[in-house]
Amino acid sequence: MGKAIEVNGVVKQGHFRFGSHGAQAGSVNQIVHDGDTVTLKTALNFSSRFLGIDTPEVSFNIRNDSFISLGNAQWTQFFVSGAWQNDLPVPADLMSFLVSRIGDPAEVAPNHFQHSQKAAKSLEAFIQADLTETGKTKENFEFFLAFGYEILDGYGRLLCYLHADRKNFSPVQEKLSYNELQLASGTAVPYFIYPNIQPFLKIDPFQQEVSNPIGFWKKIDRAGRLQAARNFVATARTENKGIFDAAAPLRLLPYELRFIARKNTHGPDRYVIDLGNSGSNEILKPEHYYKIQNYEDRLFIPKEFVPLFTSNGWVIQEPT
Repeated sequence: MGKAIEVNGVVKQGHFRFGSHGAQAGSVNQIVHDGDTVTLKTALNFSSRFLGIDTPEVSFNIRNDSFISLGNAQWTQFFVSGAWQNDLPVPADLMSFLVSRIGDPAEVAPNHFQHSQKAAKSLEAFIQADLTETGKTKENFEFFLAFGYEILDGYGRLLCYLHADRKNFSPVQEKLSYNELQLASGTAVPYFIYPNIQPFLKIDPFQQEVSNPIGFWKKIDRAGRLQAARNFVATARTENKGIFDAAAPLRLLPYELRFIARKNTHGPDRYVIDLGNSGSNEILKPEHYYKIQNYEDRLFIPKEFVPLFTSNGWVIQEPT
């Protein structure tokens, strides 16, 4: 089935119907609000992508356009043959780090696939628990979405923090987002990407008092939801949960697997601020992300936002 919003190269297109008026589809008169506003209802499904987290890939492409399950033997061959290193434009120190993370190349794809299954099952369990608790059916259970600075990604997916809508519960309950629950369960890697880190951190990304180091760290230090999310990850690590399983930890992070395997790979491309180095004015280059040891301390900065930071007192850290 197609998606409500589809992306074909630079072209984005959507599929919608007459919006509802009461319990029925509205008439032409009812859906037209004024000369440039029409109420619409989706004709097809939306897909969503959770903000603030990244879970192991169930499938991805191996230097082409076809998505292949990580459980497929082609992935093991990709790593065992050493083909993953071909044309990978990363410096020698990052390549050495990736080799050490991969370890036995015959095990890395099965390891990733197993963790992807655990992450999916974890999310299913959280949603099913809410469905059961509310006594709702799949037809009348509602989700609540909170958005960041961007609403859609390049695949036409809604970028969001997904919650069980509090109206489902009687009495009304304040619940953690599924994004946060996945971090707490240890099945997700934190993936904080500026400026899409609301509601962890509510900001206007273009305000000077946010983008200069002093104002930035004031915001970070007061961001209770962000600090709680980081603590969820630190606790999962201490308790050897999920991706931190002492016997079989996740070998390659999802974004590492993606930049290694995607067609026309360009390596990592987001700059990084170390949230564990409060007060610093340094930004790390994309290829140095791994030098920030704890995943929850990495705040990724898309390259288009870097000039905003450097013009307000931040400096790009050069290797020593």
